Amino acid sequence: MRRRISGLAGPLFVAGSLNFAAQLGVIAVLGRMGGEAIYVRSLYQPVSLIVLALSVGFAVSNQVAAAISKGAGRPQDVMANAAGLARVWLGLGAALCLVLAVAAPALPGLLDVDAGLRDTFVSFLRWTSAAGLLIAGEELCASSLRGYGYVRQATVLVACTAGVRVGLVAGLGLGTGIGIAAVPVAEAAAAVTGLAMGCALLRRTELWHPAAVRVWRREVLADLRRIGVPIALSFLVISAYNLAAIGVLGDYGENAVAGFTVVATIQNVVLLPGMALGTATAIIINQQRGAGERRRLGTSMRGGIEATVVTYVAIAALVWSLHDPLARLIGGDAGVAVEAGAYLGAVALTYAVQGPVLAALTIMEETGGGFLAIALNAIYFGLIVATGAAAARATGSADGFYAAVAWCNLIGVTVPLVAVRHVRRLAVYGVNRAGSP
Repeated sequence: MRRRISGLAGPLFVAGSLNFAAQLGVIAVLGRMGGEAIYVRSLYQPVSLIVLALSVGFAVSNQVAAAISKGAGRPQDVMANAAGLARVWLGLGAALCLVLAVAAPALPGLLDVDAGLRDTFVSFLRWTSAAGLLIAGEELCASSLRGYGYVRQATVLVACTAGVRVGLVAGLGLGTGIGIAAVPVAEAAAAVTGLAMGCALLRRTELWHPAAVRVWRREVLADLRRIGVPIALSFLVISAYNLAAIGVLGDYGENAVAGFTVVATIQNVVLLPGMALGTATAIIINQQRGAGERRRLGTSMRGGIEATVVTYVAIAALVWSLHDPLARLIGGDAGVAVEAGAYLGAVALTYAVQGPVLAALTIMEETGGGFLAIALNAIYFGLIVATGAAAARATGSADGFYAAVAWCNLIGVTVPLVAVRHVRRLAVYGVNRAGSP
């Protein structure tokens, strides 16, 4: 089972890495356009988190449904489910775009945007949020393929759209001189390319049932409520934690805040394998649920956690041994590198626990235990902020905060136990499509 999970997790990790690299690539290209481009894109960040939460919530809901359809031997349900989610997505997305379009002129004042860039920001906000609505096709095609087991095909789709996104931002933004306006154009072009390619990949599988697109499945809304909504809300919890952590560290200087941001960037890479292993385990568990193989759920869960523990013992040791060079490489500025190095030095070894915790939370989110995962996340992040602020005040430096994060990471060892209990409950009582008893 560990080998099967690892085989699925590999392509998932590659896909996650490509998405992360594409984000960094776009930022790097914008940096070459000048400080104003980065400034405008940074102001858009809170809105981009809302769009991201929406897209991930819908994509994972579709992925779970596809995995269950695989286990049940009903490939025709996959396109019907994706089409139903697309309808809901377009309705919510259109409402969101309308709200943003109307509110856009008021936002520059709230965000203290420089007067000379207000019109640019308003235009960028409207067009980029509208372009973000179009990624429904790409996301739903990729999640359909992943959930049903065609993980490599989904990874190819992600790689191609990421290349289009970065290539067009660079080609149009730098080559034609349109600057940051290239971002929404690239987003829209990547979305259209992703939809066309996704349909082409689906046509090569047993999932291609065009007539099913006209079928409305009532389970779509139940899946969104039990799977999509908790996952979307988890982004708000993480966003709130980041703001609170920056607020605590702000009392100890700009270097502490910048160091926290650097470590957050490093952790985005370090934790990718945990997310991939958790998703791979959840896919297999959901396929077994669809097939009615409840007795195998515990074996799959154990295999996923074991694979994650083995992986993160090695990752934790590697990151800890290289924490100072990593901090200098990414931090750049000497003062920032010192703070980032101190933070990594305190928490790196605890990745051996944090990786399995993330995998366990991912499994819960993708098997119907999303609201339980949110509660655990809220407790975890709240504990970090409360104990971190107290420890920092007691020591008079950000080092106290870093130590509190490390201890809270160790306390997180209880989370996989909660996740195992959740999966045992699924095995004992049985589940419907969305994961409820």
